[in-house]
Amino acid sequence: MESEEIEGASPNEIMLAACRNDQDDLLEDLLKTGKVDLTFTDAIGNTALHYAAKYGALSCLELLADEPGINPNAVDTVEHNAPLHEVTKYRDDSEIALAMAEILLQMEADPRLKNREGLMPIDLVDPRDEDLSELLECALAADTMDDDDFAQEDMNEEEVEYEESEY
Repeated sequence: MESEEIEGASPNEIMLAACRNDQDDLLEDLLKTGKVDLTFTDAIGNTALHYAAKYGALSCLELLADEPGINPNAVDTVEHNAPLHEVTKYRDDSEIALAMAEILLQMEADPRLKNREGLMPIDLVDPRDEDLSELLECALAADTMDDDDFAQEDMNEEEVEYEESEY
């Protein structure tokens, strides 16, 4: 991948700055060029998704969510926070935080990931933010169910249908 610098910054560095400042038009232009590496990190391991989540850049997060190969479970090298951890610490607008968390979960962000302190994203939510807490509780509950739970449920439904059809 070419590393063309624009005013002393590489396209990857500009991508991180665009996500920090919610400059979705700039990010969209960068993504179209194909000259950015979505796995690029800053010195402490923050990806573009980390920046968007940390700074409430919902428009940028939406653009990144559509990019193939982006990892919603990448962790930084200092606190081992994933983007979902960063969203739960975003306090400027609870509706934006909720929307970003929903997108990350749709991207298959793991709500069970623990950071360096052993905390999951739900452990970092402001206790007054009931909507975000509820979303993460539901994600955790859904994540604990495995295929055997669904297989057993399906089998029980088939048995009931069979018994009803005998009469």
